[in-house]
Amino acid sequence: MKRIKWLSLLIVALLFLACPSADKAKSNTSSAKDFTLTSIDNEEITLSSLQGKVVLIDFWATWCLPCRSSIPVFIKLYNKYNDQGFVVLGISREDKSTLLGYRDEHQIPYPILIDNKNVAADYGVRAIPNIFILDKKGKIRKTQVGFSPQLEAQFDAFIDSLLKE
Repeated sequence: MKRIKWLSLLIVALLFLACPSADKAKSNTSSAKDFTLTSIDNEEITLSSLQGKVVLIDFWATWCLPCRSSIPVFIKLYNKYNDQGFVVLGISREDKSTLLGYRDEHQIPYPILIDNKNVAADYGVRAIPNIFILDKKGKIRKTQVGFSPQLEAQFDAFIDSLLKE
């Protein structure tokens, strides 16, 4: 049974890696649904309180290989732009101890929130990683399903442009 679980996870991960063009870049400006979630550090974070900042929301999991490859990119972007008003929120359904261990091991500087299962559903998340980039007004400006390292330059340029708006 355990072997089947790992094989299933591997197949899903490989599908994401094989499909980096799963970009569903939306130029729409629909408002992001507000939420309040608790971080692994027991801090409540409400999305609407971040208005005025550019926000990247990353729905992810520690077992997801494309998610794991996106983390160093998000750390780099966070470190580069945080002092200019850029925020990254990692959202996962995994248990707190798993997330704390992963955060500490990989030195993730941004908040990791524990999903209450409603937020992912509200955002229509069906696969991970699922990334949303919001402008300073709280509008969804880009959605990305899946991840590949080639997206780093696109994300960097896009975040830079949103910060200048």
